[in-house]
Amino acid sequence: MSSDPQTHQETYRLIVTRRGAAELLLHADGTTQRLPKVNVRTGKRLAVELTWTLRNDFGLEAWCLFVPRFCCGPSNATHPRYVVMESVGQSGNAPRSTSWVSTTSAAGKASLPDDEADHLQSALEEMGGYVAEPQKHPFARPGWITELFKWTQSQIDPLQLTLTGGFRQLNASPSFSLVRIETTGPAFWFKATGEPNRHELAITCTLTRLFPSYLPELLSVRPPWNGWLSRECPGRTLDTHTDASAWTQTARALGALEIASIGKSETLLACGCKDLRLSALAGQIDPFFARMIERMRLQKSEPPAILSNSDIRFLRDELKRACTIVQQIGLPDVLGHIDFNPGNIVISAEKSVFLDWAEGSLVSPFITFSYLREHARRSPFGAAGTQDQIARAYLDSWRPWLSRSALARGLACSSFLAVFIYALAIDQQNSGGAAESPALSGFLRSLARRMHREAAAIKAGGELCRH
Repeated sequence: MSSDPQTHQETYRLIVTRRGAAELLLHADGTTQRLPKVNVRTGKRLAVELTWTLRNDFGLEAWCLFVPRFCCGPSNATHPRYVVMESVGQSGNAPRSTSWVSTTSAAGKASLPDDEADHLQSALEEMGGYVAEPQKHPFARPGWITELFKWTQSQIDPLQLTLTGGFRQLNASPSFSLVRIETTGPAFWFKATGEPNRHELAITCTLTRLFPSYLPELLSVRPPWNGWLSRECPGRTLDTHTDASAWTQTARALGALEIASIGKSETLLACGCKDLRLSALAGQIDPFFARMIERMRLQKSEPPAILSNSDIRFLRDELKRACTIVQQIGLPDVLGHIDFNPGNIVISAEKSVFLDWAEGSLVSPFITFSYLREHARRSPFGAAGTQDQIARAYLDSWRPWLSRSALARGLACSSFLAVFIYALAIDQQNSGGAAESPALSGFLRSLARRMHREAAAIKAGGELCRH
């Protein structure tokens, strides 16, 4: 991978096509023609960075199709970075210092250095495979976004709206897409998901029907692409707010949504929400901590602290105890969101709206709030007094259901359980048989240490979790 550690940038060679990939954009590099090259910031949305940089550096509007497989994965970390894109304009002159040439001749090494020609050929062969299987890989095909715009216009015609041509692509892969589409009125968002998140469409449709006040308005669904079109919500995401009141509003809305979801367990599970009820978690505790013992053995040095086998057993037993306490409190199962972060929450003066439900679940109350409270703790407004204010706003919804002591015990134990559920979700996502990366093992060990601190604090508090 080509990167600059000083500026935290990566260099990409761009395979920019048009006319159904029959033509390719080349850049004059002295007397040699090369694929255009751009530098993008790491840690940002790649599609956003690439489309903006291409527009800024070359004056060309384009969208991303895919990053070739030979660039992906740790085993390919030494390969140069490439991305396949498509020009918005399908005719006209090329930008300054560039030219449109026959893709066939370029790939045949008539124009490019051998290494670039080889990578171009590999990328084009990969594109051919995607074109041959449009149902599996709809967003790696040339022309797909033009189809999207035509379909979107047909959906907004009854609203007497027209597309302006403005768009912003936030996610790009063969089976996932996220595009903001501008109209003469409100903007709309098209989102589509592939494996392992195909269930997000069914969850989104169900939750929009059950709880329309808490999700964006769903305009239409496009089943062949497993995608849907939603009206943009007014307001700003929670992570852009500069006052604690937005966090308080979110906490209150979350509590109200959880209360509204009581009694809908069968419907939530049927649409694809993960089963994270205590009864389902019970069978996961022992296997998880057996794996954690092995992960601790892999750590070669301290710090950070290596939890002993007895530490892990203590942690396992305290987790089981916390589950028992929550069961005895009698909390009902509710809708949960395991990816409940400030970037997925839109705040306006009227309401809070929750996005991105791939991690929707059926879970005990207070679990989702624990994630919100953790984000609040890390925010500039994370002082203890502010956190108490957020907790009071959330618990207001639950006061008619539970006593003051039950609320305190449930909140303390659920904070501990929330870390386990998060760790378990990561563990299960990466249990496909491939060797676990050192970075992932290290992260899961850090979560175990966090759980150990939570368990020790709960045990020291005594009265919070006493039977």
